[in-house]
Amino acid sequence: MTWDEHYRLWSDARCKPGQDAHWQMQAARKRVAQNSPDDWRWLGEGLADPDRKVFVALVFKFQPVPKRLFDPMLRAAVLERNPSLNRVFIEPCVRSLGARRVILTLLGYLESGSNAEKAGAASAMYWAVWAGNPRNEDLGDLRQRFDCQMLREFVAYPDLEVRRRIIPMLRLEADAYPAELSPLIPLAVDVARSHPDEYIRHRIEVQLGAGGPFMAIPDT
Repeated sequence: MTWDEHYRLWSDARCKPGQDAHWQMQAARKRVAQNSPDDWRWLGEGLADPDRKVFVALVFKFQPVPKRLFDPMLRAAVLERNPSLNRVFIEPCVRSLGARRVILTLLGYLESGSNAEKAGAASAMYWAVWAGNPRNEDLGDLRQRFDCQMLREFVAYPDLEVRRRIIPMLRLEADAYPAELSPLIPLAVDVARSHPDEYIRHRIEVQLGAGGPFMAIPDT
């Protein structure tokens, strides 16, 4: 059975009640062991396809993500606009290839990506942290670099979506940053409190300790 057939059967079954979608996914997972180069190409290209990408991610939910699919999986996570759905791409990569490699890749997107990539990297970082550190790697330096870059991005770059995605992850404690970046913290608060976007104004108060209910990121 080809990957196109596995995908079609799973896609049809997931819209129906019962366990058929589960069994179709189980069959697809077993298919990985028989992959040819063309099969791997199908999976890699599937991660760039809006319809197939979740299917491919779920194939690797309980088995190792091969190195050849790491970059396409992370890119799918970064470009996913739903900040909850990107979890299905991030968690398997952390489990299979380590949190350090995942965070370093997301940091690259945040530092030098497009606005859409910067925004997506900030959202994906939430799940990279949540997924833990299965290899017990030293992550302190990378997490601080990521925190510092988010603070710089939030203050310096006015893109609305970048600021919306960064602010839920933005740390506002002075001891979270090197001394030279501490002056950016009150600037970030001022930017957020005076921002025309309701979500950003709401979220800065949450970051400063206000209670819920919490507003969802708009347009996701």
